[in-house]
Amino acid sequence: MKNFFERHSPKCLDEVVGNSKAIEEIKDWSKEHKRPLFIYGPIGVGKTLCANLLAKDNNWAMLYTDASDLRDKETIKNLLGVASTSCTLFSNTRLIVIDEVDLATDKRGGEDYGFFSELEKVIENSIQPIVLIANDPYENKKVLQLFEKCKQVRFERPHKQSLLKFAREICEKEGIEYDIVSLNKIVDKSANDIRAMMIDIYSLSFNKKITVEDAEWLGERKLNDDVFKGLQKVFYPKDFYETRAVVDNLSIDWELLMAWVEENVPRQYKNKENLKNAFECLSMADVYKSRIRGSNWVLLKYVLDYLTVGVAYSRKEREVSSGYVPFQFPRVLKMYGTKEKTLQKNVVEKIRQKIHCSKRIILRDYLPFFSIIAKTNKSTADLVRYFEFTFEEIKYLGANLTEKQFAKFVE
Repeated sequence: MKNFFERHSPKCLDEVVGNSKAIEEIKDWSKEHKRPLFIYGPIGVGKTLCANLLAKDNNWAMLYTDASDLRDKETIKNLLGVASTSCTLFSNTRLIVIDEVDLATDKRGGEDYGFFSELEKVIENSIQPIVLIANDPYENKKVLQLFEKCKQVRFERPHKQSLLKFAREICEKEGIEYDIVSLNKIVDKSANDIRAMMIDIYSLSFNKKITVEDAEWLGERKLNDDVFKGLQKVFYPKDFYETRAVVDNLSIDWELLMAWVEENVPRQYKNKENLKNAFECLSMADVYKSRIRGSNWVLLKYVLDYLTVGVAYSRKEREVSSGYVPFQFPRVLKMYGTKEKTLQKNVVEKIRQKIHCSKRIILRDYLPFFSIIAKTNKSTADLVRYFEFTFEEIKYLGANLTEKQFAKFVE
């Protein structure tokens, strides 16, 4: 997936999809950068990407960090104080990018105490350009104080037509066969999230063909509570109770969330100590999951605690960040989903050859009906013989039989 994203990521600011007005404001700011730039907007619209491209377009060196790495005033004083008052070895301008500013808590007496006051001093004394990035600067009063001292640029989710054009470009470059109806469905289901749309195209691209049935398979995505936003709250916690409530606000169940978290822990945590802590929490979640028997669901709360806040607060050591690392779709789910889709396509094709109607009608009207027949086991043998289904295909329809029973049907 990483190579896929790299191939289709913009190489300069002018290639960014959507937010053309915001891009022009950023380019204008770069000519003087007398005060810091504050980029804000929803997840998945390219805020961090544009900060990277800004440095690249202007041939600036870049120092990237996020609020989770700058835990106290001494750290920010030592790291950013030097960077904001001096150039690089070859006298180049250095762009300082501080991501996820809105995740800093700065609780009095806590380990984050002094973060914002020291950051304000850095901003006031800096001779280097500074970019602050956040999702919503209005949620935190101290972030809002910084926000008001900066040049403000808001990123919006791109328009559907811009995304549709980009989706077509991706398919054409990758040699993926598609139709406009399928791409329209993918864009609609992405809720105008560029990153989500790219992940969906990647997930459906293995057969080098995207159909309407494939697009339908994606399922509806909830804009405000999708799995990526949930993972953001787990790996970059802002509030204990918000992180603990992740499962309640997702459209997927806790077992699927466990697969997502397990897949992404080694991608998000590079520090060995953090990685060890996170996997220990996942291990404990799995232990309690295995102890749930029958109605003993009281143990579920321990599973959820380890899965969410346990993993979230496993990050005790500083992570050396190399920029944005996209969340990865669980490989185990991808393998399962690919197998399911293959079986479905084979079943639909065999039915289509016999009853001569479109795949869309078979999926909508016939497949549910045949599934009911298969599950009753009363006419399963007739289905197998007439449509020449294999054992795996009739099992996909829901038939409850053994390979020995199936063998009798095809004798």
